[in-house]
Amino acid sequence: MKEGRTIIFKVRLTREELQLFQKKAESYGGNTSAMVRDAVRLLDDKGVRGQVKSMNTLISFYKTFQQQLSWLGGNFNQSMHRANELTIAGELSPSYFSNVLLPKTKEAISIIRQLKSELDKVHSQIENKQ
Repeated sequence: MKEGRTIIFKVRLTREELQLFQKKAESYGGNTSAMVRDAVRLLDDKGVRGQVKSMNTLISFYKTFQQQLSWLGGNFNQSMHRANELTIAGELSPSYFSNVLLPKTKEAISIIRQLKSELDKVHSQIENKQ
């Protein structure tokens, strides 16, 4: 026979903490006791610290990668603008621009868009878990 829950454990909270507990317990059907039991069961201080450290490292990497991707896009845009100016001015062969530079440009744009898409997917997954 399963033992029933008969022990009461009191916790002192501020009004704000109580509201936080109640809000978090909504996903447990309003059962604060179940939420606290689950939280304690899942709590591993060392593991949580490791996860937080990993998340901070990942966020730093993500931000740096996104900044570099943005910088790359800006420089790429400037380069293409300059190549177009040179072609119009007759200093760059139109056939070179059309047959060499433009295909490589389209390839690079495709890669940049794929990278951006993958970053957006990671961002969406992170946002959905919070």
